Formats: sequence, C-alpha cells, structure tokens
Amino acid sequence: MDRIPLDREKESQVIGTSTQFSVSANVQVPVYNTPVTPYENFKMMLEGKVPFWMPTDQDEFSIIPRIIPDNRARALVYDAEPLLPEEKGGKDWFGIEWEFVPTVGGSMVKPGKPRLSDANDWPKLIKFPNLDDLDWEGSSKKIAPHVNRNKLIELWIMNGLFERLISFMDFEGAAMALLDEEQQDAVHALFDKLCLFYDDLIGRFQKYYGAQIIQFHDDWGSQRAPFFSYSTCEEMLLPYLKRVVDSCHKRGIYLNFHCCGKNEMLLPAMIEAGVDLWVPQPMNDTVMLAKKYGDRICLGAYPEQLPPDASDDVIKNAAKAFMDKYKGFYRLFVFGGMAARTNPAFAKLIRETYFISREEYNKL
Repeated sequence: MDRIPLDREKESQVIGTSTQFSVSANVQVPVYNTPVTPYENFKMMLEGKVPFWMPTDQDEFSIIPRIIPDNRARALVYDAEPLLPEEKGGKDWFGIEWEFVPTVGGSMVKPGKPRLSDANDWPKLIKFPNLDDLDWEGSSKKIAPHVNRNKLIELWIMNGLFERLISFMDFEGAAMALLDEEQQDAVHALFDKLCLFYDDLIGRFQKYYGAQIIQFHDDWGSQRAPFFSYSTCEEMLLPYLKRVVDSCHKRGIYLNFHCCGKNEMLLPAMIEAGVDLWVPQPMNDTVMLAKKYGDRICLGAYPEQLPPDASDDVIKNAAKAFMDKYKGFYRLFVFGGMAARTNPAFAKLIRETYFISREEYNKL
C-alpha cells in the first residue's frame, strides 16, 4: 500500500462518531479523517507490515455479551445495554459463585469453599454448560446495530485455563495441581475438555458477532515473577494455549493474550503457542521484549499516566518521549483506551502519538 504523507489539518477532522461499549455507559467516540480505517491499519501491524500510525486498543471494537454467565459474574459486560448493578456477580458458567467488590470494580470467587480439593474429582463435580442453551441470535441482533465495522471486532473469554482451574480449586489448590504428579493427568484431561469447549465458543463468536480477535484471559504472574516455572508452563499450559490459538487461526481470527504479571520469561511459550498479541504490564521491560521478540509477536505498550489537567506542552513531551522510547519498532500498539475515556489528557496524548507515528512510520 502506497505511503500517504501526513496532512495534520485534514487528519484532525472529526467526520463522525461511533459507539464504544463500556461497563457503566456506552459512549460515542470521534471518528477521524484517517488515510485508512483503523481496521486496515491494525491489520497491517498484525500482518507484519508497517502501519500508517501506531495502532491503539481503541481501534478494536470489544464485545463482551451479557448472555454469558461468566461475564455477568465477573462484572464485565460490553453489550448494547450497560450492566445493571444487580447483575454483577453471581454464578458463572460452571456454577461457581462470584462476589462483586465495589471498591475494586470487579469480582472474585467467594473464598473458602472450592468446588475441588483434588483435581481428580473434576469429572464428578464439574458440569460443562451446553452452548445451545444461550440465545445467540437474540444477543447478536441487539448488538449488531452498534458495531463499528471500521474496527477489528474483539470478543473476550474471561476465564482461560489456569484461571478456570483457580476458580474451581482456589489459587493454592490450582498451583499445587499443576505440580502434583497424582493430579497432573486430571488437569491435562480438564484442559483438554476446556479446549473443546472454547473451540465451540470461538466458532459461535465468529458466527454470531463476526469475531476477528479473541482476547483470551489467563493471568500467569504476580508483580514480581510468574506463578510457575517455564518447564511447568511448557508441560501443563502451553499445549492447551496452542490449541486455543489454533481454534482462532483456523477461522482467520487473531488471539490477544490477556496475561497479567511479570511474565517476561514466559513470553517464548506464548510465541510458541502462536499468540498474536500480548500487552505486558509496566513491570515488564517492554523495550527489551520488543527488541528480542518484536518480529514474532505484537506487543502493547503503556504511555506515561498523566493528570487530567496536564498542559498541552506536558502532553506533547510525554507523547514524544513514548515514541522515542519505541523508535524503530512498528509491531506495537498503544494500550490505554479505557483511561482515555475518563482522562482528557491521556486522550490527547494518544492523539499526539498518532501524529508522531504517522511521520515516523513513513520513514521506515
């Protein structure tokens, strides 16, 4: 695709608005006069081409349907209508009770009464849901009028492999089950069945919502280090993450791995599984990761957090410092769309990264 020089005045024009789903209230966001659509630009990055500008997570249209019990239990729904307070928490897809904690704006499994104390008992105590029981047609019809087809459509799977095991066993039990030779075969069998379940789910996400990216949640680490060794990850999780990735790729869908924690040392496992995107939290050395692995995976990067009343000069300097930090890399996207909705200075910072990257990427 021919490179198009930056026309700052033209590309600053707002030519319309589009809906962006959120938990509390769906909002209208501006549509700018860009040389290509955000969808086309994001795809260029995913395909290893130099995009016109550094994409952002705002270039994805996220759908988290309310019909899925996991989403209501986790108090995270992006749908045609915002989630009501009384819908937050409750039972997930597997009947596990979640409790909404208003002070943190999220839910956690009610502690102290894990469904499983031994992973070997899961065939007797865990009942998989029937996906045919959900009103997929009704849900998709309500959502369809709001969907912005000029962005990549992203569906979320809230509880992945290790997170699902934690929900059944609490954290200590799940961590032990990955290591205990007497439980490992049962964990393998559970993950095998979860992969079949997720494969069916991903197919429905594509059929009913037009999914182009799946954001698959499975936190692997803490603030300081991963929860488990590379060898444990390689044996117990990598094969099944790869199957979830394969379920996406065979349908032409990308996988965005939502994996919190200081997981630098586990990135090779994500790459081996075929993960397309990962957003390392700030405790990871994203510059190092971009240098070492940027040719094999797209990474999200956090700009500096600014106070809402930051001056224009501060915003421009922060944007320049961010772009200088990642100069020469183009398989990167800006992460911070949710912050931009409530912080006007951060929204302006992201716009500044657009203009700087437009000029810089034309040189690559």
